[in-house]
Amino acid sequence: MMSRLLGIPLLCGVFVVLWSSGFVGAKFGLDYAGTFTILFWRYLLVTAVLAVMVTVARQWQPLARKVVMRHMVVGALAHAGWLAAVLGAIDLGLSAGLAAFITALQPIITGAFSARVTGENVSRQEWVGLFLGLVAVAVVIGSGISLGGSVLAHVLPFLAVISITIGSLIDRSATLSDEQAAPILLVTFLHCMVSLLVLAPMAIGFEGLQAEWNGNLIFAIVWLALVVSLAAYGLMFVLLRKLPAAKVASLTYLSPPVTMVMAWLMFGEVLSTTGLIGLGIAAASVGLTLTARQTKPPTKVKQCRSCANYGQCTGPLQPAE
Repeated sequence: MMSRLLGIPLLCGVFVVLWSSGFVGAKFGLDYAGTFTILFWRYLLVTAVLAVMVTVARQWQPLARKVVMRHMVVGALAHAGWLAAVLGAIDLGLSAGLAAFITALQPIITGAFSARVTGENVSRQEWVGLFLGLVAVAVVIGSGISLGGSVLAHVLPFLAVISITIGSLIDRSATLSDEQAAPILLVTFLHCMVSLLVLAPMAIGFEGLQAEWNGNLIFAIVWLALVVSLAAYGLMFVLLRKLPAAKVASLTYLSPPVTMVMAWLMFGEVLSTTGLIGLGIAAASVGLTLTARQTKPPTKVKQCRSCANYGQCTGPLQPAE
């Protein structure tokens, strides 16, 4: 209903802004608590809020075991796996610029595997848009890349890309099948609950849940929980029910330049001409990707039951097995 009222383009725009705000929100809290500690409190809060929302909306419903397990896997990959790997890499000394550049490979990888996993082919125009988006990310963050960090720090962003790509493709593939569709609030609850279970041992074991509690840290946790984990991730999975996975993934190309604009507005950080050029290129790339016509996978050719003359036999045609 919401997508009908607002329209897909507006939903895409809101998603980009909310998704990008996560980087800004994290800046308020990382000086006062460790990465996993912030993620623990973030997912504890959002899981509790979602439990109330699902109850009020009366969206609790029995789901087949395979459906529950699929959503648990998607949540662990797209939430906990993605965040723990990216933030862990930065914590180990990798520059934020290089981490952002590596994770920007996600739309390309998603496009490459879409046809195999979901049956949705990526058109030539979409490929042009995906590669143009990668150029935009390189323009925005290229000057700030450094090669610091350990080998593990360089490997983790690649694991993050693989994690969120697999998660989004699994979710999109199930959407295209006849599998039971669960309410989006219930789905998001399952995602966040399993993420909390994954992140809790890391926060307790590595950081002991140590934090310097103050207004900035509380604001960061509330913002990351309600705006990013609830609203942004929820919108992402709404869009995956409406658009091919490669199109949704392409929206993340806008995240680095939009984040840069947000940092300029909120923290007075420098807004460079190069960054504005990158924002324009990213917008063009996403426009190309979203406006490309959806190509359908080739259908099986009908064949005659009595011979192998595909498409040429004049006998009774039967669906190919």
